[in-house]
Amino acid sequence: MRKIVGIDGTFLKGQYRGVLLVATAQDGNSQCYPLAWGIVDSENEDAWSWFLTQLKEIIGDTDELALISDRAPSIKKAISTVFEKAHHGACAWHVAHNIKNKFKCADIMGSYWSAVNAYRCEDFTGYMIEISNRYPRVAEYLENEVGFEKWSRCHYPGLRYNITTTNMVESLNSMLVNARDFPYVALLNVIQEKMSKWWNDRRIVATAITTPLTPSRESELRPRFA
Repeated sequence: MRKIVGIDGTFLKGQYRGVLLVATAQDGNSQCYPLAWGIVDSENEDAWSWFLTQLKEIIGDTDELALISDRAPSIKKAISTVFEKAHHGACAWHVAHNIKNKFKCADIMGSYWSAVNAYRCEDFTGYMIEISNRYPRVAEYLENEVGFEKWSRCHYPGLRYNITTTNMVESLNSMLVNARDFPYVALLNVIQEKMSKWWNDRRIVATAITTPLTPSRESELRPRFA
C-alpha cells in the first residue's frame, strides 16, 4: 500500500439517508486499495472523528502518511485531532473548483495545475507569478487561505508522489452510484461482493507476475530502459 490515503463522503439516497464515508489508498499497481467504509448520519466532526479513529487502528499514524481530502472544516478538525503525525493535504481538484466558482477565472487553470504538479520550487514560483500578475486575488487565496503546503507538490511537507486529488475515492463512489439507493445492509453486501471479486481477480494477476515490478510499473519503466 502506498502511504497516501484519500478520504471522502457520499450521500446515501435510501429511506434512511445518511452518508457513506470512505478511505482508500493505492496498491503497487496504482489501483484503488479500499481501507475502510463507514455509514454515519451526516458529515460532521464527531462522525469524521469516529471514522478516522477506526482508520487509525488499521493503518497507524506516522509522518510518512498523507491524508488527502476536500477542505471541509469537519474533516480538517478531525484529522488534526486524530492523526498527530500524518500530513493533511487538500484535493487540488476541489481547490480548482473553488477558484473557478469564487473568482470566475477558468483561463488561469493551466498555470494553476502546472503549479500543483511542479517538483521544483523555482518552477512553482514562476507559475505563481503568472497567476498573481493576472489574478492577484487568486494568488492571495492560494497562499493565505488554502496554503501552498496543502495543494502544491513541492511545498507539501510529506510525500504525495503523483496523487494530488481524491479521484481514487470518487472512483469508489461512482462504482456505488446505484447501490446508494439500497438499504444499509444491502449496500454493505454490494461492497463486500465487489471487494471480494477485486481481491480474487488481483490475486490471480499477482500469482502470474514473473518480474519484480507490478504490471503498471513494468509497462511504464521497461520502455525507458529498452
